Amino acid sequence: MKLQILLALFLRETLGESHRTVIGYIGENVTLSSGANPKWTLSIIEWTIYTNNTWIATLNNGLLKVEWVDRYKGRLTLNSSSGDLMIHGLTSEDAMQYNVDLTNTEQQNIAYKVDLLLKQRLKKPTLERTLLSAAKEGCQWQLNCSSADKVDRFVWHAETPYMTFNNGSYTVLLTFLNSTQSQVEFKCTSFRKSENASEVDTLECDYKPARDHNLALFTGGSALGVFLVFLLMISQTAQQQRTGLALAEDALTA
Repeated sequence: MKLQILLALFLRETLGESHRTVIGYIGENVTLSSGANPKWTLSIIEWTIYTNNTWIATLNNGLLKVEWVDRYKGRLTLNSSSGDLMIHGLTSEDAMQYNVDLTNTEQQNIAYKVDLLLKQRLKKPTLERTLLSAAKEGCQWQLNCSSADKVDRFVWHAETPYMTFNNGSYTVLLTFLNSTQSQVEFKCTSFRKSENASEVDTLECDYKPARDHNLALFTGGSALGVFLVFLLMISQTAQQQRTGLALAEDALTA
């Protein structure tokens, strides 16, 4: 018995036991590598959680099963060749230690522990536009860029001159666009350590003077007025003609 225990410990020490950390992102997928030797042909794969080694995904005698635990149903994919385990649609509850025990066709065994740490991706910043002024010469725009996350800094990019004002949690851009300019793209990027996220807005100066609108209304109204006067004149002329004919008929009758 002692010999068997010593042999097992020797094999475990010889083949190695590793403990590593994997980072995943909430809402995304992550693959937990089994660490198996690519030359191995795996006969047994056991992925477990908790101190009592609750099975969540297994391969044994060619039978693959990934629905041992209810909350993982439909969310696990086990690669029977590599032993890698993919978890789909990560939630905060998935952050824990995962254990994998592998046995190949030559009865060699190796075990690994994987700590899954979860993070939240940096959200895209929010852009809000405000038209400050509009004239024949051009338009003045203001863009506000803010983030729901705590970020280190914001950076603007645009192919036109602009001014910016930063206030930690948000940044403001002011720009002037000529009425003859085509659409201009403005990009605000937020940075947090090694992460960054961007949002884009497109602006232009589509200026239409109010007097042109009033002129159109005046022209249309004048035309309608002339038309109504014309109809009234025709109506009066027709009435006069009918009256003249009636008088002529009365004279002939008399």
